[in-house]
Amino acid sequence: MINLLYTPEGWLNFDYIGSRPAWLIIILGARQVGKTYGCLQYMLKNNIYHILLRRTTAELETISAAPDLNPYKVFEPDYHTALFKQAKKLCRICDYTTDEEGKATPTDQRGIATSLAEIAHIRGFNGSAFTDLILDEAIPEKGVITRATEGEAFLNAYTTINGNRELSGKMPLRAWLLANTNRIDSPIMEALGVVDDILYMRRKHKEEMLTKNGVYIVQPLSTVIIEQRTQTAMMKQVSSNSDFYGMAIENNFSYDASPYIRNRSIKRMKPVWSYNDEIYCWGDENSFYICRAKFKKGGLSYTGSRTDRKCLCMDWISMKPYYYAGMIQFSDLRALSIFKILFEIK
Repeated sequence: MINLLYTPEGWLNFDYIGSRPAWLIIILGARQVGKTYGCLQYMLKNNIYHILLRRTTAELETISAAPDLNPYKVFEPDYHTALFKQAKKLCRICDYTTDEEGKATPTDQRGIATSLAEIAHIRGFNGSAFTDLILDEAIPEKGVITRATEGEAFLNAYTTINGNRELSGKMPLRAWLLANTNRIDSPIMEALGVVDDILYMRRKHKEEMLTKNGVYIVQPLSTVIIEQRTQTAMMKQVSSNSDFYGMAIENNFSYDASPYIRNRSIKRMKPVWSYNDEIYCWGDENSFYICRAKFKKGGLSYTGSRTDRKCLCMDWISMKPYYYAGMIQFSDLRALSIFKILFEIK
């Protein structure tokens, strides 16, 4: 059976991915399997008017600071496309011509580039001209500061750009989220409610899945490219047991083998608190266990509202030092993810 997810050379097949009936496409891949390259090439090849987002304004400033950092430069000479500064925090994505002195002049515009931090705060913005949104590096590197509000910022940004097009019978804005498998505790993935889907795919060793709500998730593991990359100079040197090797080659999240995750019995534990009917904190005299096992009675209950989330963090401010002291275990990655986002643990 032919695997349409990849080209014959082993790269991701964006013609196939783009044909899937999805409003949200999430690609979580090992490094250098063609996520950003393939997605941007698909936009150019199909002349798709799009918005390119980076998580922070600093990231946007970096990729637009010099021509060599321009993510579209790699497509030359087939396409002459670049980022042109429109304002301090906004770039136009344009084709261009160059004169005899090498000066670039923008011609046809293909979209805009900005940051999630900026677009999420814009109101009264007409995004009807855009059919696609790309959030590149949607999950930051391990060690990079994330904000619990990033998930809400993405939802606000999508809602603003999408506008009311669906109410008039038009197709929704198509969003592409591209990321390396740096960490599972992503506020954006949590806000979209896809963490369980991602973990289910990993348990079942599925590389692609289309949900009933039109979310298409790809977790590629191209044997052709992976085999080639294991023979590169650095990968020969890096330990195959390291977290980096697991993420870069095997597409494993950093927390896949977390020491915080354990199977424990709650038989002699007491209910402590629950959050939004998603996670339940049980405790004994020595430790806490956060899992999916519901309370029959007892314990404090907190909803998913903003007020209750703040109350939970204030009432149980001691949870953070308990976590760092190794006194809290979790039943699975989802429970760990929710807890870290709630208590803003990096």
